[in-house]
Amino acid sequence: MLQRRTFLQSTLAVGTAGLLPGSYAQSFPNRAITLVVPFAAGGISDVMARTIGQHMSVQLGKPVVVDNKPGGGGQIAASVVLQQPADGHSVYVAGTAMFAINQNLFRKFNYNPVQDFDAVTALVTSPLVLVVAQDSPVKNLDELIALSRSRKEGLTFASQGLGSIGHLLGELLRSKTGGNMSHIAYKGSVPALQDVMTNRVDFMFDPISSTEALINGRKLRPLAIASDRRAKQLAGVPTLAELGVDGVDAGVWFGAAVRSKTPASVVQVLNKALVAALNDKEIQKKFEVMGMQVKPQTPEQFAQFIHSEVNRWAPLIKTSGASIE
Repeated sequence: MLQRRTFLQSTLAVGTAGLLPGSYAQSFPNRAITLVVPFAAGGISDVMARTIGQHMSVQLGKPVVVDNKPGGGGQIAASVVLQQPADGHSVYVAGTAMFAINQNLFRKFNYNPVQDFDAVTALVTSPLVLVVAQDSPVKNLDELIALSRSRKEGLTFASQGLGSIGHLLGELLRSKTGGNMSHIAYKGSVPALQDVMTNRVDFMFDPISSTEALINGRKLRPLAIASDRRAKQLAGVPTLAELGVDGVDAGVWFGAAVRSKTPASVVQVLNKALVAALNDKEIQKKFEVMGMQVKPQTPEQFAQFIHSEVNRWAPLIKTSGASIE
């Protein structure tokens, strides 16, 4: 009887070993990993994901593919990940809006980035820069603020879309300076920047990743960096805080998350592979050329960062009245 009991216990132990977190991590990944990106192919975020994915593939010994699912403010891509098993083979690679803004911006939003996902790590950030046309009469921030107060109709500022980080920073600048500034929403950076460059709109906050070439090509004039420190790519441009406007600082950032209840050991494997990619000197150089800075974090740090960003932007979204059906 004792022998039979011992045999059953041993068999049970072997049968359940694969279910234990540590054991699962040892077998992970056992197939291709998919990075689901809520942006179209060919953009900066897509290039970022593919660059990191190639490095991850070498680290993990399995293919890492990028699946572009744009639309719905990240809801389409998130749904793809949430429909997969919570085993780490499907990773949501998204940005500021998808993790920290859209759930309070859309009247109906089909996922909660905090409850439905487990944070893996932040990936990259690109500071925003306040720009005007190169031939704008505005030469510095003081002139911009003064003109917004003195001109009867005030000034207009463009954004990448209603409730975008550019929109929210413009609202912050207006509230901090008391300027008369009206928001004009566009569908993305490209058409907005076109109208800024031709003086149809007075100014805009946009990431360095999309403005640096236009600044260097003397199409745009940078007035200030919306960050807590100067940007390497535009070292001569002061921050808004240096110019006396505190609290108007934010960058567009991207991060990686998996479906909630993914084994912690698997999250750690993914974190290790992603951080290794971010610490690669060649990748860092490539991203710097693209106007991005790496931002490796632990899962705990990224989770705290998401919480802080949600809490930061929610009140401003509410006071701005921005809403999307």
